[in-house]
Amino acid sequence: MPEDWLVVVADIRNSTKAIDDGLYNEVNLIGAACITQTMLSVESQNIPFVFGGDGASLCIHRDDVADVSAQLGKLQNLSLANFGLQLRVAIIPVQEIRNNHYDILIAMLEITEQKFIALFRGGGLAEADKLAKREYAKYAIAEVKEELDSLAGLSCRWSQIPSKKGQVVSLLVMARDIGAMEVYQQLISQFRLILGRDISETNPVLKNLSKYKSISQALTEESMYHRSWFSKSFLVRVVDVVLAVLIFKYRINPVPHAFDSKNYLGAVSRHSDFRKFDDTLRLIMDCSVEELESLKRILEKSHQEGILYYGLFSSDQALMTCFVETTQQCGHLHFIDGGDGGLAMAARQLKMQMSGD
Repeated sequence: MPEDWLVVVADIRNSTKAIDDGLYNEVNLIGAACITQTMLSVESQNIPFVFGGDGASLCIHRDDVADVSAQLGKLQNLSLANFGLQLRVAIIPVQEIRNNHYDILIAMLEITEQKFIALFRGGGLAEADKLAKREYAKYAIAEVKEELDSLAGLSCRWSQIPSKKGQVVSLLVMARDIGAMEVYQQLISQFRLILGRDISETNPVLKNLSKYKSISQALTEESMYHRSWFSKSFLVRVVDVVLAVLIFKYRINPVPHAFDSKNYLGAVSRHSDFRKFDDTLRLIMDCSVEELESLKRILEKSHQEGILYYGLFSSDQALMTCFVETTQQCGHLHFIDGGDGGLAMAARQLKMQMSGD
């Protein structure tokens, strides 16, 4: 990463308690909104980011700092006013991370044509997260008075996606030696043997999606995405919801020449971020109970041997939050998490495991 870039670290304060209180959908939504609002600020969907369920880490150029800070400041206000969630946002220069002897190396993985997700190594994102927590007052963005008009492009209209094989596993794995890439390579090879298939085939969104929500349910939830119900943005949202429900729930397409629903649905799984890497391997996998037990045994053995730390949480469903600027290729992205707070709950186990050693 060039030295004139910065790392944005966003997370929800007391997210574990919020998830325990049943607000995991809301936590997930605001975590995804940190990414989408940044994308809208810089007018690009291909900024480097990693979604963590209850927050996100992103990389931006210094020329975009003012716009991104203002946008995320407005998101902080909307998050607190509409959802009761306190969003923290810190921005750390890459140079300060390098001064602490860490680096940020990035690869862009093309998940489908011209659609990328970023993979990180070098320890820099983890160091940025530590700096943001340890010296939040120093790196926090300035407060703004305004709220966002809306969470533009963001939606959560699919019901939670049930596991096809029995378990949706949210898994975090961190090698104890931060540079030991062979740990992850060996682990993925072991996973393939256990599962009898490639990791890409464990994507919870790989096959048929769940049911689409009703008009009333979608509008009730998405009314919270707006500063006011009487705004132009909400009226546009109403029309969008009605059309989407007709197309995806009732299979009635009023605009067949303008929208190819079959092509869009076929692309959703390819546009999802069920696998991520930022010096921590993050996977959302659909597997059987027997496969899960075998995965646990391998992970625990490697942990006892001092090779890695891990956090694991299982549910019977996955959660998908969608960002759709357009329905065309490259115009939509889908953030995947395990049900009941999957990634955040796995992170809690990972932290407990690390603190216990």
